[in-house]
Amino acid sequence: MRERLTSDLGVYALSGLFSFVVFLVALTVLSATLPGGLDARRTAGLVVGYLLFLSAYTAAWYIYTEIDARENV
Repeated sequence: MRERLTSDLGVYALSGLFSFVVFLVALTVLSATLPGGLDARRTAGLVVGYLLFLSAYTAAWYIYTEIDARENV
């Protein structure tokens, strides 16, 4: 288990999980501190931005996996 978590892909997975936790905490803090709270428009903008980041992150992860697979040949 430790070997998986310390591998490159394990670090990618843990980083992705960490970014998701930070995103949820940020949404919670924003909803508590903004005068009007988070309305649908603000939440949608934040979620769309995060999903764009997540798609780029996933693409990089996939590309890295493919490069690693080809080097082992």
